Amino acid sequence: MSFAYSQSKWGAGRAIYRVQFIMFRIIMLAILAFATTAPALSQGALPTPASREPKSGEDAVKVSVAVVGDAKPGAMMRIVATLDIAPSWHIYWENPGESGAPTQLEVDLPDGCVIARYADGKPVIDFPVPSVFTHGEVAFGYERSVTISIEVKLPATIPAAGLPTTVRSNWLVCKERCLMGRGESKIDLSKPVGAGTKPVQALADSLAHLPKPLPAEWKVSVSDVGPVKATLVVEAPAAISADAQWQLIPSDTPGVLLESGYMAEAKGRILRVPLALSRESALGRPIEAKGLFILGKNGPAYAFSIPIPAK
Repeated sequence: MSFAYSQSKWGAGRAIYRVQFIMFRIIMLAILAFATTAPALSQGALPTPASREPKSGEDAVKVSVAVVGDAKPGAMMRIVATLDIAPSWHIYWENPGESGAPTQLEVDLPDGCVIARYADGKPVIDFPVPSVFTHGEVAFGYERSVTISIEVKLPATIPAAGLPTTVRSNWLVCKERCLMGRGESKIDLSKPVGAGTKPVQALADSLAHLPKPLPAEWKVSVSDVGPVKATLVVEAPAAISADAQWQLIPSDTPGVLLESGYMAEAKGRILRVPLALSRESALGRPIEAKGLFILGKNGPAYAFSIPIPAK
């Protein structure tokens, strides 16, 4: 009994000593940490945690979806998606350029709602004018944040249960590496956000930066049309300076590519762009040249589209 008691006392003593030793180490580490950071603190600098690089496409891009408009029977509304992008990363326009993948929205609509769609069934998405990235490859897209939207017409009668809608988004976001991202949002087309809210402001800014219709003074034609080649000819109006610099950014149109490169640049009033044609790639649909003219570095952007006649 006495032996067991002495062992118990010894075990308790060891436990107390272990706790004291651990506390001593914690105090010494705290003193050392303060000593190493004190010079920086005395100069007004605070230690900051290292920034964490995104590990997934969903980590690099945050998507918020809202409904904007006046939800009356038969009214035109907007499905608005804002993509907030991690610093130094970028996503892509409808034509990504030399590399990348287009940013896309898909919408599951309730009965009676209608959106415009392209011949391949994809919804018509309004993209603001993209930036041109030329770091090694020519690409078109967006940094920091971009808002895109789809116009939708409501039915003649809005059900009491509302108009529940699913919006799916997918994107490729790149820096030194690329990450694929996907998202899904549930909205009700009969319940738009209020005036003055962030989605309303973001939509207004996005629509202000949509490409403008090409003015009538611009002349666009197609010449030298052959089985696999043609030439797009663009003549700017006399009001445009002879030294003006502008770019042609093509849309992703089946059966039509620039013969060389992924964009064309011009100085002056006339631009001739050789095109490569592949009518088989258009799956029986008429082919067309389509894209944007951008004047100067931050000048206006004009959308154009012209059919290419059969040879």
